[in-house]
Amino acid sequence: MTVTVPDSSAVQPLGSGAAKILLYSDNAAVRAEIKDCVGDTVGAASRPVQWTEVATYQMAMIKCQAETYDLIVMDNETGKLGGVGLVREMRNELDWQPVVLLVLARQQDAWLGAWSGADAAVLQPVDPFQLRALVAKLLGISEA
Repeated sequence: MTVTVPDSSAVQPLGSGAAKILLYSDNAAVRAEIKDCVGDTVGAASRPVQWTEVATYQMAMIKCQAETYDLIVMDNETGKLGGVGLVREMRNELDWQPVVLLVLARQQDAWLGAWSGADAAVLQPVDPFQLRALVAKLLGISEA
């Protein structure tokens, strides 16, 4: 179930090459589920996806300070600093503004996703078809 849909202003058309996606979760099963749902390619043109996985907020910030990503997928249930807190931190501290997709465990957390500045959010368990379509939309890639 999709909680929020991205505003068209958040979507940046993806240039050529692989879509760089940073995946933040301290739960290996959640990371595997997201990667399995999205896959190694996205969109009608089968654009390759280059995944970077991180399990701590410190490593997520280090990665995002070193390079930019086309999309960041964050698990809000990550310990110490969940996705909502990390989105707020990134919005305030990074020199660039990432496109962020939050993965939420509860419908009641949807308002936190909006407050954090995330561009979109989905509820667990994620629907693979909806997630693929949402990722493509956030990357500015046609699904048709």
